[in-house]
Amino acid sequence: MHAAPRFHQLDFLRGLACLAVVAFHFLHRGQQGGWLVDTTWPWLQSLAALGHLGVHLFFMISGFVILMSAQGTTVRGFVASRVARLYPAFWVSVLLTGVVTWSAGSESFAVTPSQVLVNLTMVPQWVQVEFVDGAYWSLAVELQFYLMVIALLHFGQLRRVERWVGVWLLLSSVNALRPMYPLEFWLDVRWAPLFSAGMLFYRVSRKGWNLQRYLLLLWSFGLTLWYGWVGAAGAKLGNEVVWLGLPAQVMLCLTLFYALFLAMVSGKLQMRASPLVFWFGVLTYPVYLLHQNIGYIALMAPVESWRALDFHLRVLLVVAAVVGVSWMVHHWIERPMSGWLRALVAPRKRSSAVDPASAMAANEMEPRAAMR
Repeated sequence: MHAAPRFHQLDFLRGLACLAVVAFHFLHRGQQGGWLVDTTWPWLQSLAALGHLGVHLFFMISGFVILMSAQGTTVRGFVASRVARLYPAFWVSVLLTGVVTWSAGSESFAVTPSQVLVNLTMVPQWVQVEFVDGAYWSLAVELQFYLMVIALLHFGQLRRVERWVGVWLLLSSVNALRPMYPLEFWLDVRWAPLFSAGMLFYRVSRKGWNLQRYLLLLWSFGLTLWYGWVGAAGAKLGNEVVWLGLPAQVMLCLTLFYALFLAMVSGKLQMRASPLVFWFGVLTYPVYLLHQNIGYIALMAPVESWRALDFHLRVLLVVAAVVGVSWMVHHWIERPMSGWLRALVAPRKRSSAVDPASAMAANEMEPRAAMR
């Protein structure tokens, strides 16, 4: 069996999504939440406010990639690929965030040793423990999506994935009319349209168009716009409402995401391996994990010469430092630990066949033709 095909466009889009989220935190949310006192130009802050939509793009990419990696594998193989991909960098990032917070004596981001330990599971919200870093909420959403894919695998339902996507979108539609916490917490219905879109676009890329996929994608698109419109009014940080962009701008960005996926599966958006794509693919995940709280603490470091620098220069230097640390995490932690964890969870049998999920995980960690 051949390894899963590589969509370099997705690595590039993932990198752009990560940069958007970093800009959102450093140029908008940090100021709104009171974690950063320095401000940027009004036009740049307004543009950065749209960076929260990078998470929406992440979820669409995840729906595509996770369904692809689940094809033809076992539950154990799928779990092994996800554990190997997600946990090495995550464990290091949680511990490093805790150490930086304790060392800096930060009150805004104070964490306890027990909180750090529970966060290592990636689902502290299951036991009502706060995240060590606010950016980790999306990983918990991702993990619960993986559990639903595991259920489909276990019951042999991947071939009927459109049917279950329809059920998920129905629950999401009910929630859109009357939000229900259990549905949003346990079944990710708030984010179901985005994951569903990614899954459906993958099915189109492999099986082509049919009426069912066409109608489900229209349904997911409509729900995506609905939730985007509602969310555009703002999000609460403490007792304050943080503006997340004009509804029309949010609608335009979300529509662009669907257009990009449509162009990709139709063959109109193609991308070859390149150094930029390689580094975007390799570093996006650790940068996402490390940038927020550590970045806030670094930007507000009480060193006179440092604070005398222009804020935008400090942001660039902090981002460069985070990228450098992320490279070390990838090189010294992710690469060696991923193979060990994958073998621990799902020992490879002596066979000429290659488990697609394991191949997918290997593709995510290693260069292909020296480029990713």
